[in-house]
Amino acid sequence: MLKRNSDLRFATPPYLLRAALIGLLVISLVAPMNFVLIRPGTPTPLFPKVLELKDIKSYPVKGQLYLLTILITNPETSVFGAEVLGCWAKGDCVVAPRSTYYTRESTNEKESDEGAKDMEQSQNSAIDAAANYIADEFPNIDIATFNDKSLTISLENTGGPSGGLVFAIGLVDLLTPIDILQGRKIAGTGTISADGKVGPIGGVVEKIVGAKSVGAEIIIISTANCSELPAAVEGISVVAVSTLAQALTYLRDDASASPLTNSGVANSGVRSAGIQGCASVGA
Repeated sequence: MLKRNSDLRFATPPYLLRAALIGLLVISLVAPMNFVLIRPGTPTPLFPKVLELKDIKSYPVKGQLYLLTILITNPETSVFGAEVLGCWAKGDCVVAPRSTYYTRESTNEKESDEGAKDMEQSQNSAIDAAANYIADEFPNIDIATFNDKSLTISLENTGGPSGGLVFAIGLVDLLTPIDILQGRKIAGTGTISADGKVGPIGGVVEKIVGAKSVGAEIIIISTANCSELPAAVEGISVVAVSTLAQALTYLRDDASASPLTNSGVANSGVRSAGIQGCASVGA
């Protein structure tokens, strides 16, 4: 007969438990994860080499415009747990689900081709938007010969539509005698349509970080990105606009002008922490 002992306990040896935990940790660090990593790219100054005009009268630019980019891991790049952990620990990048930026069918080649097409379209839209603005504001300036053949944009390994707003501002500055930049460092990001409407882009917070890294005083963004802004932004003025005309009105006026509403009319708006032109901001 067997005697039952109610006090008998069966426990996993501590060394086995530690080994199991270590094994799980190692696997989580070396296993590929379904994420992408996003970092601020190095801002690119447009003048004098990136944005150039030929065979048409242009004017000197007094200041600098910066094209802002983000660096995102390619769709075919494996992102490992250790990289995700390092990103969170250092705070120098953002971890996002892969599905936010790519589909299952995405490849490096497809993304590169689409980015190049978007960039070309943004340049063409910037030309139209700048020409329309100049025709309305400066009817005495002859831009009849201004077209895509008048413009040279020298950029490598950069794609997407988010440079449209900056290209349009730069073209207006080059083609008119008005001192738009006023010696300042200005950054911007946003899509542009032929009729001058400014659209949202991805990675706006990372692009603000990039703008601050080169000492930009102002960054122009789309009002559609207001909800993505933090409650406070320090060290730079963030100006949200919905049209090219609003952006240029702000830049042509004193930099300390009253903030803009979504309709372009000055009012009290959200001005704290350098944010202007947003009815509200995110958390």
